[in-house]
Amino acid sequence: MRALTAEGGSPGREVLGQLEAVALLAREVDMVLARLSREAQRLSDEAPGGGLARRHGHRGAADLVASTTGGTRAEAQRLLDAGRALEGVEPAAPTSDPALAPTPVPRHPHVAAALDRLEISVDCATQIIDMLDALEERVEPDRLTRAERELVARARGMSATRFAAVVRRTRAALDIHAHEKSLARMRASRWVRMYEDRDGMVVLSGRLDPETAAPVRAALDGLVGDAMRRSKDALGEDTRSTDQMRADALSALSRHGLGCTATDLPLSTVTVIVRIAEKDLHAGLGLGEVDGTSTPVDVATVRRMAADAHLIPAVLGSAGELLDLGRRRRLFTRSQRLALGERDGGCAFCGAPQVWTDAHHIQWWGRDHGRTDLANGVLLCGHCHTTVHTQGWDIHATATTIDFIPPASVDPARQPRPGGRRRFHAPHGLASRHDPDAEPAPPPDAT
Repeated sequence: MRALTAEGGSPGREVLGQLEAVALLAREVDMVLARLSREAQRLSDEAPGGGLARRHGHRGAADLVASTTGGTRAEAQRLLDAGRALEGVEPAAPTSDPALAPTPVPRHPHVAAALDRLEISVDCATQIIDMLDALEERVEPDRLTRAERELVARARGMSATRFAAVVRRTRAALDIHAHEKSLARMRASRWVRMYEDRDGMVVLSGRLDPETAAPVRAALDGLVGDAMRRSKDALGEDTRSTDQMRADALSALSRHGLGCTATDLPLSTVTVIVRIAEKDLHAGLGLGEVDGTSTPVDVATVRRMAADAHLIPAVLGSAGELLDLGRRRRLFTRSQRLALGERDGGCAFCGAPQVWTDAHHIQWWGRDHGRTDLANGVLLCGHCHTTVHTQGWDIHATATTIDFIPPASVDPARQPRPGGRRRFHAPHGLASRHDPDAEPAPPPDAT
């Protein structure tokens, strides 16, 4: 470990340097494991009688790899998927002269190249591979190639957990017809269960589809966000966890719903916004978004939810700019915040829920005499607001994009990093309906 210690600098910088070096080493080890796992699978599948895996008492290569590495079968499967992504595919018409044979090309070249350069993790790579393989027979090759390239770029520097939401949104945009069926299945499968356990604690569990969950999540997140802000202003520190705050918020909402006359619930600024592109709204095709969930919804759900007087429909133009913000455009500052939400989608820096954020001046109001307008605003949660201002990050914003420029201590080149929807949502322009029941398109005219 001594060899990994950075020369000079603060102890924190040394630890970060060591962490980055070991993480890179772990990715390199994963690549070796992926290639060896794939070779073990080939020796297991191609040999008579089950080959390598059967000879060692395993049903298949995934079980063999899991047993050897001490990991789970799911982790072994990810290594096998990565190994397949790294290996080349032989050309369709090989030549008899080995010297003239073209180099085999991987099935997913952008994923393979990023893995080979150790730019993305095996987990993120296999998420992309699983999506591409599932849609291979349903989506045009050029759209899949573009999605692969965009997702690889998004995966750099992003955790596998957060990246899963990006992949889920992208998959929905690529195959809207299948996603509509999935939404119908989710709504039919919604449930909430409540019972008392042996210790006298009431256990609450459930599964909600995006439409049902939207107002529930907005209200709970709104109260939790308010509790977080209050804890910073109060003399006594709030020692509750986020889950405990959410439990107290649910209790407060229930008391209020039962006729409580209290007026101190901070929900007057909490909204649920349903957004969709103008062309999709008029055509009746495409996907929309609902605050609080990473799962897109179909046009029918957007229209149904927009008819609710307590929700706000937002209509976007082709470049993602805000065209219409529904019925509640009374207070200027409130409309500004909602418009910022259309660009940032939540905390523009980390992707936290929108109700946990505040609108902040990019050019400070006091120090820089910054204007209170959309070009000078950004949604940031409390943690990221502190990070951006105290660590020296710069921000560049337009009507539809926002970029964060790291300080030289983080990146000497100060390369801009996209934020907001451009980082945490699906790549723009991928959506296209594919209906397997429709008549196939006629072939192009050869003349």
